[in-house]
Amino acid sequence: MKTKFERYHIEVKEAPSKIKLPPEFTIKRYNNCLNVQECVQACIYEAHKIHDDGQIANPIEDLCRGCHLCALACPKGAISVGINPKFAELGNSYFNPERIETIYFEAETGRVPVSGTGYRGAFSGKGFDGIWLDFSEIVRPTRDGIHGREYISTAVDLGKRLPYLKFDGNGNMLSDPPRTLEIPIPIILDAPLGSSFSRNLQIALAKAANRLNSFAIVGAKEFSPELAAYKANLIPRIDSREIGEFNDLVKTSRIIEVDAEEDEGQESLKEIRESNPSALVSLRFPFDGKSGERAGDFARAGADIIHFYADEATVERNPDTIVNAIRFTHSYLVDRGIRDEVTFISSGGIAEAAHVPKSIILGADAVSIGLAYQIALGCNVCYGDKHAGDCPMMVKNEDVELAAQRIVNLIGSWKDQLLEVLGGMGLREVRRQRGEMGRAMFYEDLEAKVFGDGE
Repeated sequence: MKTKFERYHIEVKEAPSKIKLPPEFTIKRYNNCLNVQECVQACIYEAHKIHDDGQIANPIEDLCRGCHLCALACPKGAISVGINPKFAELGNSYFNPERIETIYFEAETGRVPVSGTGYRGAFSGKGFDGIWLDFSEIVRPTRDGIHGREYISTAVDLGKRLPYLKFDGNGNMLSDPPRTLEIPIPIILDAPLGSSFSRNLQIALAKAANRLNSFAIVGAKEFSPELAAYKANLIPRIDSREIGEFNDLVKTSRIIEVDAEEDEGQESLKEIRESNPSALVSLRFPFDGKSGERAGDFARAGADIIHFYADEATVERNPDTIVNAIRFTHSYLVDRGIRDEVTFISSGGIAEAAHVPKSIILGADAVSIGLAYQIALGCNVCYGDKHAGDCPMMVKNEDVELAAQRIVNLIGSWKDQLLEVLGGMGLREVRRQRGEMGRAMFYEDLEAKVFGDGE
């Protein structure tokens, strides 16, 4: 019986947020307006309309895209367009207002955001902003787009991979392939910050991971009976000193993540292997100067996944932190010939869709996103262990389905943008992109090459 091949598809649906962002632009119409309605004719976004009585209505600032055509068209100069101060106050220097607005759009629609007036951002900066994706050496680009006949795989494997297979003279395989799990997109969902509505947020997160056929990390202490139906898509995070308290959870999970101190990692691996030999074990550590060495040590010790994270506050202060950490860790493993002995997941600083392929180009196998999807649910860019008391994010009982769909929409939009990048590079699978730093241009390197090193 033939089985029909099905592409990986994320079903997106309109999911309007209950939390409204202030409009990006303010439109002022002055008293010298003569109602000649040139602004109505000029505005293609319908921010200016006419009442039934023939008079110009008040501007609809939510529809304004800042093109200034209305101001230019007005014969009396009775219109001005400017940045809304309330919009400019959103977020911080890293999760800036434009990124927050984009996340809201992606979470609401699941579509790829396109600006009608073109790209208005900076062409260089720190961190991921200092990396340009290089499409100049396309081997064979897609003929009919990312949704056409030529399939592009976004799937990645979690777990160890063999560098080669051994066979005897009769063709029997001698190698013992390690267990791996494939996820159809190189994105998992990180555990959210603590809040008064954690239960509902965890359920929404679990539902989203299930629909994406990926994984969501959930604190073992917050694992509720309502999550049991989604256990196949959940990764319990357990403190290394509390593994014994969650033995039932360890026995029934496909992946277990351990918050471990460096001297506790091997003991944690042993303890989990004894309870559930078939489970993949992920060890979670902060990025630091020893990340590469630590990844190598625990890869040899038997860890399947190393999950390194950078604190969001640290990335905001110095965005280069996350770029340098991913690049160094991957290079360390490659130089020692053990890169495929462990899956490398990176989290922290993932603020937009382009940061996913950039992280993979730097050497990560996959990324874990946390703050981005919480912003999609209304978070006011909270750092630390808990949401701030005045954070507007709230997932009530009746909002669980909406929250899950907004997370799914966000990842759906990011997946399509990842496909655009892979198609532009002529790659047919995202696995080929890992560590391909030759497919990116680094602003600092280009600047040094063109202008010299200043000496």
